[in-house]
Amino acid sequence: MKIRIVGLPDEAPQAANLIARTFDVIEISEPIPSRGASRNVRIYIEARLPESTE
Repeated sequence: MKIRIVGLPDEAPQAANLIARTFDVIEISEPIPSRGASRNVRIYIEARLPESTE
């Protein structure tokens, strides 16, 4: 699955790290500045659901 995080530069990486604790992450992009006058950045994550431990 693909996940996009949009947030301030100090909070978006923190959110990405929280997602990485829950999902099997394949790739996390570097923060990309949002367009226009926004202070936000975007981070793209490619992840899978974790495998069951049953």
